[in-house]
Amino acid sequence: MLQFEDGIDLSFSLQELLDSPACLLLPTGMLSELRAIAGRGGRRASAARFVLQNLPQILRGFAVEQVESKGPLDEWIFKYAEKNKVTVATNDAKLRSRLKKAGIPAITAKSKAKLGYV
Repeated sequence: MLQFEDGIDLSFSLQELLDSPACLLLPTGMLSELRAIAGRGGRRASAARFVLQNLPQILRGFAVEQVESKGPLDEWIFKYAEKNKVTVATNDAKLRSRLKKAGIPAITAKSKAKLGYV
């Protein structure tokens, strides 16, 4: 939702940050979470609706694979990243901290206009 909330061009920023072509994995739980947030009111709901409506443009330039996720999303992401040795893009502070402690690379907003590694 950073693209809506902070105006970060996620596609450009990720391509600039990553050294090689990347495949982005979209857990089904993330999409479900976005749909649930979009159904509420307020700024975060507007951001979630923006993401859902603009997902193809946000993901342009990347191979994208939807992955079936089960259970609590952050737990699933952590276990998947640990098992498959992948980098995680998240702005969730608790998940970032847990990933960092485990030595799993994470990409997050470093400022209102830039992404970076934690």
